[in-house]
Amino acid sequence: MGTQLILAAQTQVPTPTNTFTWTNAATITAGIGAALIAALVAVIGYSRQQRAGRRAERATKYAEALQAVEDYLEGPYRIRRRDGSAAARLSITETISATKSKINFYLAWLRIDASAEVATAYEDYVRAAQREAGPQMTAAWRARPTRKDTDVPLGQAYPRDESDAARAKVTAAMKRDLNR
Repeated sequence: MGTQLILAAQTQVPTPTNTFTWTNAATITAGIGAALIAALVAVIGYSRQQRAGRRAERATKYAEALQAVEDYLEGPYRIRRRDGSAAARLSITETISATKSKINFYLAWLRIDASAEVATAYEDYVRAAQREAGPQMTAAWRARPTRKDTDVPLGQAYPRDESDAARAKVTAAMKRDLNR
């Protein structure tokens, strides 16, 4: 038995041969390169998708901000078409109050999150709407309430030249901001 251990210890274990070839290196490099390219494409695609999502979200917020001012500009029409009831007065005043609150929200949001150009143009739009619709609402409250269907058409729109010009400016600023 002792002799067998000595023979076993003297037996050489074959050493592995070096199987590296340039073909294997090229295959490994190609695999790594393909994985890196796939990762890069995934990152670029994800980045573009995120950018498009942020742009769509910003466009929606911009549209909502514009709608809030348009709702305010509709105030004189709502008031003129009231029926004279306490319920109508309450409904109209609550609607106008909620609209002013929305406008203030968007003023703050745009100051925080939008470009200075967009925020300033929106502030100008709000001020123009207030200068035009404010006195129009006051005059509408002083007018007699609507009693008949034939009184609903006012026959003439309230002037909104200043608001329309300011809206065109803020819309152009928003469009430029979205296309950056």
